[in-house]
Amino acid sequence: MKIAISGATSMIGSALANELLGQGHEVIAIVRNDCKKLSVLNKSDLITIVKCDMCDYRTLDFLIDGKVDVAVATAWNGTRGEDRSNQKLQKTNLQYNVDFLQAMIRLECNRFITAGSQAEYGLWTKQEKLTENVDPQPNTEYGKYKLAFYEYAKDYCQNHNCVLVEPRFFSLYGPNDYAGTLVISILKKMISNEPCDLTKCIQMWDFLYIDDAVKALCMLIESDNVEGVYNFGSGYSAPLKVFIEKMIDVTHSKSELHYGTVPYPATGIVNVNPDICRLKGIGWNAQWKFEDGIRTIMTRLQRLPS
Repeated sequence: MKIAISGATSMIGSALANELLGQGHEVIAIVRNDCKKLSVLNKSDLITIVKCDMCDYRTLDFLIDGKVDVAVATAWNGTRGEDRSNQKLQKTNLQYNVDFLQAMIRLECNRFITAGSQAEYGLWTKQEKLTENVDPQPNTEYGKYKLAFYEYAKDYCQNHNCVLVEPRFFSLYGPNDYAGTLVISILKKMISNEPCDLTKCIQMWDFLYIDDAVKALCMLIESDNVEGVYNFGSGYSAPLKVFIEKMIDVTHSKSELHYGTVPYPATGIVNVNPDICRLKGIGWNAQWKFEDGIRTIMTRLQRLPS
């Protein structure tokens, strides 16, 4: 198959592109004009790099030769921190992704994969697992516009005989992740034996390793009879403290863990606890143990220059 990926040097985009290349698929890797991260993509005769800024996605059907079988939209600005509340920025993301979808449909794409987020559901304070049937109530501009894109894409794809699939990611982790994530930031402190300031860490959590996520994405790309929203998690949830203690064990760190020194936000304790029965229904199961993922990330971090 010929598969186009926007945001192809992101953690998800690059891992997916490299896996698809390994399986023998042709990959159209769409990156920014000034992209400095091309080295994360494997060299292959099957990959074509297309340089195009998000503001020009409407022109992609002129930049890509021939039709596209599947398109995967992972490009999105402002996914961290205060940018998630920037209404103007998030609205622009919506338009750029609409442009991408329409360009892919003009290239005869018959399956479109979004990169959904738990933010589309809003705050989840209940103890039970969150299913895809929960009424979305996003509380950030990021979540609102991610959901708005899914709703737009659902109608647009239906009107153009294109299958729409939305993986909704909860808490991915992996070696190429953003430095400010909980896993990467705490792991760096543990490697250096620095004290770690934390909440009480009693919230429920589910971590999904990037390699497992990519295997699931490939199945959604290749499988028949898949459509709609799929929660992405490992299926194993526990209080966050359990995972922090596993990280201490793996690193053999002497870091002091200061539980409760970081207050919970005014919104209270929010759980990351997806129900993944629908994803398992396509034959997928997580293979990576949390500890093994942490070991892999730790090895990568220790190789980086200090």
